[in-house]
Amino acid sequence: MSDKHMRILDYEQIKRLVHGVARVEEGDDGRISFHRFTKEQQELYKSVSDDFYVKSFSTSGVSLEFDTDSKNLGLSVSISKGSSRGFFTHSIFVNGNRIGELSGEINQELGHNPFGKQFCLGTGMKRVRIQFPWSVASKLVALELDQEAAIVPIRKERTVLMFGDSITQGYDAYAPEHTYAVQIADYMNAEARNKGIGGEQFRSDLALLDDEIKPDVITVAYGTNDWAHSTKEVFEQSCKAFYVNLRNTYPKARIVALTPIWRADIHEKKQIGVPLCYITEYIKQVSKNISDMIVIDCINFVPHSPQFYQTDGLHPIDDGFRHYAKNLTIRIEGMK
Repeated sequence: MSDKHMRILDYEQIKRLVHGVARVEEGDDGRISFHRFTKEQQELYKSVSDDFYVKSFSTSGVSLEFDTDSKNLGLSVSISKGSSRGFFTHSIFVNGNRIGELSGEINQELGHNPFGKQFCLGTGMKRVRIQFPWSVASKLVALELDQEAAIVPIRKERTVLMFGDSITQGYDAYAPEHTYAVQIADYMNAEARNKGIGGEQFRSDLALLDDEIKPDVITVAYGTNDWAHSTKEVFEQSCKAFYVNLRNTYPKARIVALTPIWRADIHEKKQIGVPLCYITEYIKQVSKNISDMIVIDCINFVPHSPQFYQTDGLHPIDDGFRHYAKNLTIRIEGMK
């Protein structure tokens, strides 16, 4: 993809442009990996299950953002599994306008061979953003700009950690920028690390593993899997322990608990033996003993209709996420 009029940005340059990561690594093959979890956190998930460990490599919430006068951009990546979904999308923006995408379906061939695309950015200085997919692990093979182009990194106003399950990871938005986590991070102009893992529940040990940052806000969106797959006693114990550990790990951050959104099987009897609303009520109870913690009830944030969800009736599609983010933004605005 490279030509004599363009240059490939090196590892040190890429590190200054990336957002949403705990660490960046360059492999022996020169490909750059973006990790939203620390090594300790990934080792924890490795001990839990192979499935969770694989999901920890997905590039949820990862982006490259910078100002440049380059007229052209070349993007080349390699893809490996990062969720139970096979589709993926990299979205390209210029001055906030989506100009294109690098997308596809994961398969064995893509896992070994880089593929890419060139984009026309237009003239003059502009702000460029490449939003990486939530559904796969996308390694950067090459980011190319015009030979003499200026490159200016972007700084964010706040730092946010976002814990959660598949809905936080991004299931099932087609465009990664439509996930609620990315939309909220954009609204807050935040350097946000997405800790979402599909299928995850309250895991108190995770809250003990420091990201070595000082977040202004921490959002926590567990509960729907606890309701579906846990017992009442285990849920209560793990939920309380998670928030206690989180407060001890980050004593100065505001904790925002996001309770489960509506799901199509809300009236079924699950293993926990209590209605889904119990999750919300118990989290509210826990919050009374945790300093600077607020609870946002999200049950009505996405319309109670299958048209806003994947066929499983659990994971929002792009339109569902728009409602979720809009309603959540209103509540966050009220926090100020």
